[in-house]
Amino acid sequence: MNNFILSENEKKRQSMPFSRLICFAMFTFWQMGFIYFMGPSLTIDGRTPLPVSMDNITVLIAISYVLSIICMSFIPRKVVIFERLLCALSLVTALAFFLPLPDDIMRIVIYSHVFFCCFMIGFETFIMVNFLKEESVILHLTLAYGVALVLISIVQNDFIPISFPLFRFATVVAVGMLLYFCMKLPSAIDNYPRYVRKSDNFTPPRKLISGVVIFSFISALMAVSGPSISGEIKNGVFVTYLVDALVSLLVYMLYKKKDIHPFRSIPICIALGAFGFLLMYTSTLLPALKYVACALIGCGMMPCQLIPLVSLMLMKVYPSRWISPSIIGLALVAVLVQSSMVEFFRNMPNMLFLAYSVIMVAFILIYLQLEPLLMFAFRKRIEDSDCSSAEIIGAEPISEAEQLVSEASETAEADGKPENPLMRLSRREMDVVNLICYGYSNNDIAKMLFISEHTVKDHNKNIYKKLDVHSRFELTALVNRIRENEDK
Repeated sequence: MNNFILSENEKKRQSMPFSRLICFAMFTFWQMGFIYFMGPSLTIDGRTPLPVSMDNITVLIAISYVLSIICMSFIPRKVVIFERLLCALSLVTALAFFLPLPDDIMRIVIYSHVFFCCFMIGFETFIMVNFLKEESVILHLTLAYGVALVLISIVQNDFIPISFPLFRFATVVAVGMLLYFCMKLPSAIDNYPRYVRKSDNFTPPRKLISGVVIFSFISALMAVSGPSISGEIKNGVFVTYLVDALVSLLVYMLYKKKDIHPFRSIPICIALGAFGFLLMYTSTLLPALKYVACALIGCGMMPCQLIPLVSLMLMKVYPSRWISPSIIGLALVAVLVQSSMVEFFRNMPNMLFLAYSVIMVAFILIYLQLEPLLMFAFRKRIEDSDCSSAEIIGAEPISEAEQLVSEASETAEADGKPENPLMRLSRREMDVVNLICYGYSNNDIAKMLFISEHTVKDHNKNIYKKLDVHSRFELTALVNRIRENEDK
């Protein structure tokens, strides 16, 4: 693993104050509060009051998604420039809402406004994955998002009327705040991370990649299906988004006050979401359960917000330019799958709820295998930003696992704690442990350490025996526990 590139990228990441992250979160309010609720094709009945009738805009949104993916894939170092331009154009079209325009012109303005917003759909993830430090991303996806979700829930209520004058005023304020955030972003080429190239000889951690892909797809599917299903109930969308906001704030408080990482909260949120879909299934017999079901589904939507954080963990291990566009591509696929499932179960809505319950249960089992890898990537220590001469000339540096053992053993000796179990391993075995915790396969480890795959398997057997573990999952969990104890 080329720590020089990872260290260089880490130095470029920025910490942002909460006030600026609130401006960034206005994109979510703008998108989910208004854009996705402009027409019946996107929700149950279309809730945003408009002065003109709108045809189906789903195709326009899909085209915008595709263009966003293309932009991030092939001209990633122009994303900030595009973000500023599109945000400025969005502000212009929002201000045009105040003009007494003919219906045909107003319709064009609204279509353009929707297009600009959805074109930027992938840029939000791109900015977090490429520019922000983990702490800022967590603050944004929990506390700042919580504020945005409260605003979304207010917009989507059924008891406080939202008039078009109020809609356009809120839109101008939200887009103006987002433009301020965009203008503060660095746009110089040097501020972008260095992406992996073939000449860098990076080996992709396939297990981590596949886990992130599955997590992103199912999370996006739940985020799309949740409001759609709760929208069948009066005030259901309001309840769903409000609970999602409260859960987001709770996750942040647990992280700051109890040092419980947001990744630890994901299985609970998924389980509550699964129970919510199950209650929706039984609500046909007990209608009183519908609002409880909507609240639990709101809990199940929380993991979708953490997709950028999960993607950031992958970026810290394998800095690929394809991470952000792939995530948005999966979101688009999730929209298509949701539409297909709704059509397939149109005459059997209860079966749709049951299907989502089963998907969520499977999601828990999948995520529990991914979580140790994410926690290892989150806690991993980038070596000093000034790389040693040994790294530059290609000499083998001290492995991260070995450094961990040395530090932990010194702490244990000072505190009189029991021997660190990793001290039983040889240096080469600790190198293997390090790569296993990143999600590399035996074949990948063999290539990276210039040994045979058979030798790697022998190392695995010795490691499992010495540490009394029986799987990669247990091994990674053990290393994470050592790190957690060291941090306390």
